[in-house]
Amino acid sequence: MLALTLLPIGGGIGFFLAKWMLSLAETANQQVLVGVVGTVIAGGALWPLLQMNLGLEMDAGFSGQKLAVFLVRGLAALLLSLFLVSSLSHLGARAGIWLLDKGIILGAIGNFIKVIGEFFLLALPSLMGLLGAFVAVALGSTYGQELVLRIAEGRARAITAVLTVTGTAIFVYAIGAGLNWLYQFDNPANWTTIPATVVGIVLGTGSLFVAPKRPFAIGNAIYAISRGILNTLRSIEPLIMAIIFVVWVGLGPFAGVMALTLHTIAALGKLFSEQIEGISEGPIEAITATGANQLQTITYAVIPQIIPPYIAYTLYRWDINVRMSTIIGFVGGGGIGFLLSQSIRLLQYEDASVMMLAIAFVVSALDYISSKARTRII
Repeated sequence: MLALTLLPIGGGIGFFLAKWMLSLAETANQQVLVGVVGTVIAGGALWPLLQMNLGLEMDAGFSGQKLAVFLVRGLAALLLSLFLVSSLSHLGARAGIWLLDKGIILGAIGNFIKVIGEFFLLALPSLMGLLGAFVAVALGSTYGQELVLRIAEGRARAITAVLTVTGTAIFVYAIGAGLNWLYQFDNPANWTTIPATVVGIVLGTGSLFVAPKRPFAIGNAIYAISRGILNTLRSIEPLIMAIIFVVWVGLGPFAGVMALTLHTIAALGKLFSEQIEGISEGPIEAITATGANQLQTITYAVIPQIIPPYIAYTLYRWDINVRMSTIIGFVGGGGIGFLLSQSIRLLQYEDASVMMLAIAFVVSALDYISSKARTRII
């Protein structure tokens, strides 16, 4: 329950850090030269920090000083990464706007760059909030369990009861807030505060009668919930998602980008998780036998096994998205599909035939390139 208690704290920290870096990047990019110089400096400083942190020995005798250095470097790398992404997004959006009136081809490229930049500017705080929430849940789950196992049973029972009340209340409140956001209830407290308080107190009282040091398979529960969410999203066709987003955010490429992004996350999440489950245990055992810790084991035994298939799956999904973008344009998702549907409705069949030939050429070329890239990687 410590994980649920820390979840909104981690999410809030990640969200406000991203907003802060976006604000700094916006200030720096008011002058293009300053923004470019700041981006180059951030990128140049980020790589040495990551190398130094990965090279730091994290053995059983990891001292407090080394831990402090590791955390400071990690925080600096995180802030630099956020600033780098924010600055690149601002520069990309400005470059895209500048290219819009430079001709048909450059205008299309500029519009693509502009949409990508604006998407990252919009999504970065939410993504960082989600990442912060995941980190907080992981830390809370690990250290909360260690704390309960190390203290006396009476104290452990009291701490478990308090954390059960707060964690359950946060979970129930979040569900009620989501329902209120969808349906706009007349009295939101009946769906948020009151149920959260009642359910939290009831389960907290019940936890007093359960052994506090009894193990719970929380990892399996999180895994099942995550897979269930991804499977639900994957079961909805991108075309249906595009229609929903068109109603939500209006006509244009942003609705199509959101629909394809959401479906891509669900599809790649399933493929990536299955790839991790199927990795070979030999390299992990070999790295662990040398005395490596968990971070070093992941870095040198797990990541090298999953990077090639991850790249191959990403290219394959990119190929699918290129084909799907045409269909999504017919329901208002923007892009060449939207222009094609307009040409057909206006009986401009010559323009429509040229667009169809262009779509066929682009899809064939990208299919050939992605297949060759997947062959070389795998």
